[in-house]
Amino acid sequence: MTSTRSLNQGLAKVSHHWRDHKYDLALAAVDELRRSWPGNARLHILWASLVQLQDHPSDSLEDVKRALQRAVELEKDAPAGAIELGHFLDAVEDDPEAACKAFSEGISAGRRLLIDGLLGQARALLQLEKRDEALQCLMEALYLANADLSTERSKAANENPDFLIRDPTGRMQAFQLKGPFAMRIEDLLEELLPKRSA
Repeated sequence: MTSTRSLNQGLAKVSHHWRDHKYDLALAAVDELRRSWPGNARLHILWASLVQLQDHPSDSLEDVKRALQRAVELEKDAPAGAIELGHFLDAVEDDPEAACKAFSEGISAGRRLLIDGLLGQARALLQLEKRDEALQCLMEALYLANADLSTERSKAANENPDFLIRDPTGRMQAFQLKGPFAMRIEDLLEELLPKRSA
């Protein structure tokens, strides 16, 4: 049976065994779930973690690495797989260069998720007429969006900012509107600060 209910029940069983330090039973439960849900990235991450907790694993560290790489492939926009792969590459393979690359991918994915959530929350707060809280969310999203673009900006070092805005501490901040969130940010800026000069 491959219903989400059976998946949730299986995950609860894994969690219970893990909490009780019964890693063999947890691994067996994850193996069973992976047969029914081979495309579930979370299961690949759980499996890789549990194999590493075994006293006498029947699977190799190369199998663990492949499972983590598969998790990254399955959910390119999610940070968990890349971050777990980064830990593996750093701690197990002692490859800090590859680990940095994996961590960077995980951080970028996490940042994009957070920006998306902050912009959604800002929009909802505006509907609730909570402008100050909406502006706070928007400012946080702007900082994160600019951090996400920092490597691109270093290539074109002296680009002029698209707008200046005073942050909650009173300091003027310069931002550029680029990337996948630019239009949503622009819409929120127009609504929150209609008289700003671009």
